[in-house]
Amino acid sequence: MHIRIGIENNIEGRTLAWALDYPGCFAYGMDEAEALINLPRALLEYDYWIKNHTDDPWVNFTDMGMVVVEKYDTFRLGADYLPAPAGEGYEINAWFIDDWRPLSMVEIEQGLMIFRWQREELLAGLTTLPPQLLEKDFPNQRWTILGIAKHVANAELWYLQRMDLVNLTRQEFPTETTARLAHTANLIEQTFPQFADKTVVRGIEGEIWSYRKILRRTLWHQRDHIEHIKQLAFSET
Repeated sequence: MHIRIGIENNIEGRTLAWALDYPGCFAYGMDEAEALINLPRALLEYDYWIKNHTDDPWVNFTDMGMVVVEKYDTFRLGADYLPAPAGEGYEINAWFIDDWRPLSMVEIEQGLMIFRWQREELLAGLTTLPPQLLEKDFPNQRWTILGIAKHVANAELWYLQRMDLVNLTRQEFPTETTARLAHTANLIEQTFPQFADKTVVRGIEGEIWSYRKILRRTLWHQRDHIEHIKQLAFSET
């Protein structure tokens, strides 16, 4: 079977390989070659993880053949909409031609299942880790573990705002972390089914967005930070 891959270069100094037909499945590398080397393992872990959550899985990776179908070089844009140097401005992330494709209701339902299972995993970590570890300041880290979880919720709101899907500011958000996560989860559950069979594309602040891109980025971001939290937690064991 052919696995269609989108390559995003220079995302925070690394390369990200996206499995375009399997939202939530991706692999990093220091360059394109390393990301592609790492992706088969990510695909097999994704396959196992889904089968561990449902008796009716929709993935079964056998005889995998990966095909790079798109590449995008991330760059930074300043407030003047001119290219900005590293560390300044705003990072413009990948827009793949594939992001134009409308989502089917089946894809949305599967995406929401993945989102829920990821969320359960995230919340399980927040409820089982010691409180002192959740609020610990780790060296060279921007946030505590609680801060990372709150960032996940903030990003989910931000993604929905890219397509003008919610009229809500962070100041109107619940302040407590799990309440904030519950709030954005509810917004996602209400909003994503509206994406079915619609081709809507919007440009905002120099970046192009679509419903497929929001789904892709939402599932990537939550998984990415679940692994980030695991890394920090295991560093203390």
